[in-house]
Amino acid sequence: MTPPPTSPSPPRRHRRAARQLLLGLVPVLVVGLVLLVALALRLADVRAPLAAASASTTATVTEVGTAPDGRGLVVTFPAEDGTERTGVIELQRALDVPVGAQLTVHYDPRAPNGSPVYTDGDATSAAVSDVLFGLVVVVLVLLLTSALTLARLLGRPRLHLRPVVRLTATHVVVRRGLLVRSWLELDSSAGLRRLPVYWAPELDRMPPSTRIEVHGDPARDRLVLPVVGGTEIWPSGRVRSREPRGDLRQAAVDPAAADVSLARQARADAAFLLLAPVLGLLWAYVDSSGAAGFLVATVLSAAVLFWVPQLLGSDPRATGRP
Repeated sequence: MTPPPTSPSPPRRHRRAARQLLLGLVPVLVVGLVLLVALALRLADVRAPLAAASASTTATVTEVGTAPDGRGLVVTFPAEDGTERTGVIELQRALDVPVGAQLTVHYDPRAPNGSPVYTDGDATSAAVSDVLFGLVVVVLVLLLTSALTLARLLGRPRLHLRPVVRLTATHVVVRRGLLVRSWLELDSSAGLRRLPVYWAPELDRMPPSTRIEVHGDPARDRLVLPVVGGTEIWPSGRVRSREPRGDLRQAAVDPAAADVSLARQARADAAFLLLAPVLGLLWAYVDSSGAAGFLVATVLSAAVLFWVPQLLGSDPRATGRP
């Protein structure tokens, strides 16, 4: 008796692509949470003097250009107990404030005469604004990176529900600056289409012009899911009709290609971290936030610069590519 035909086994999930995405996201989450805690503690510290300055009044400027660094203003004002008091306002930068100008100041009634007082736009309020802005930036980075990563982790597996077409494909690599990505050139019914993909060892084993299955039609769909060597290959971007920018070369075929560890993946993408101090310096200069701003911007930039190539599907064998 002839046995019934067996249906082909379903393709294996592209688990390496999921691990690569998580490899990029986890450092961003760790760095972001550490920065949130540090900035929250810093915010409490810089806001403490303002919280203690519970009294407000109108003060008169009596001296300008005092310490520290010529940014100080000496003011006099009537205290709550009816006495005349003196205070010092520290500006963020030296300003030409005329003697006799009147400002609304906030002061601590329990502080001794000559203690710091505060007004809108001074160094203390600027420090509070800088920390609040830093908190907002970190939260936005965490939300954006998490949303984009989760969208890929949840959306790519759903592509296997699309109808299957069979066509020929060739594995190529594109180098653009520090980034090397794997692409598939798909010979669709509408002509050649290019699809960036997350690397898998099955790609390096694939000879040129191999006939493969694709979930979705690259002639009309923005996202398709190729199956190479029985493994789903997640797209790392949309289908393109034009040749990608950069140095495009056909990938060398290695029938014995094996998986590459995430440690090697991290080493291949570590070069991007060299840009982090440059971005930190630029941020500190534009924001005038000094050493603290440089440190925060550098650490956060390093995490994001490591996340970007993982989202784009960097080739872990980049150092071995021609």
